Amino acid sequence: MSAPLFLWAVRILVVALPFTLLEALLAATTGAPDPVRITIQVVFWCCWAAAVAVSLLPLPSTLSALRLLVPIAPAAGLVAALIEARPTAGWVGLALAVVATVLAFSAMVGDWFVDGASYGDERRFALRPPVVLLLGPLPLAWVLTVGPLISGVLLFADENWYLGVPLVLFGIATAWWGSFAMWRLARRWLVFVPAGITLVDDMALAEPVLFTRPVIRRMGPAHVGTEATDLTVGAPGLVVELDLAETVELTPAAGRGQVAESISTSAVLVVPSRPAAVLDHAQRCEVPVVRN
Repeated sequence: MSAPLFLWAVRILVVALPFTLLEALLAATTGAPDPVRITIQVVFWCCWAAAVAVSLLPLPSTLSALRLLVPIAPAAGLVAALIEARPTAGWVGLALAVVATVLAFSAMVGDWFVDGASYGDERRFALRPPVVLLLGPLPLAWVLTVGPLISGVLLFADENWYLGVPLVLFGIATAWWGSFAMWRLARRWLVFVPAGITLVDDMALAEPVLFTRPVIRRMGPAHVGTEATDLTVGAPGLVVELDLAETVELTPAAGRGQVAESISTSAVLVVPSRPAAVLDHAQRCEVPVVRN
């Protein structure tokens, strides 16, 4: 199975960053001290090399790294364009970096990386994150992951020790925290296995649950007014309902300070990143699919 076109576009755009964006960054730092200019170039090349490497190794962990690294390019390009407006270099490079970021966050690229950890006769599909995270916490987590550490390193290069040292220490802590948060979001899957369908989502469940093939009665868009157990964690998009011929036990994730308790259910709701692809694959696996 070949990599999706979106992923090849991300790879090409990331590889091209030294030709589309680096000139604008150098122009914007013309008046900066030499140590700062050199440090900016070192940071650029390190981030670029890491982004190229993770784009070639599709895994859930490298998906997190890709989505942390690629947005650095448009952020840096925007700052450079505002400091030193260069229509042919700065704005074009910025536009291409934005396209690379949008594609890196696409559902198709996410599914490809998530499925990279599959083994044997297995197919993994990503689940969408909760809308409440998309509206603020996720962008903030990205800023805290990359911003303080890079800013602290640049202050170090400028010999501003009083601000540089605490910012670097703070940046190390926030980079670890933010990376872990992104990694956790990349480990939420709907997994097709020979025995049935496994739901892996520690935001919704205390432990993964397997719905065996003989138990699955129907899979398709959720009905209006359904009484199925809601495991969507508030994610936006088409809600897929998994109807079961008999009740199964599962343990919803408990809130902080609460104890997880098992419940019995005969239907669950999830929100895959690519619901049409999930239903198509379910049909190929001879899972009963009803699309209306």
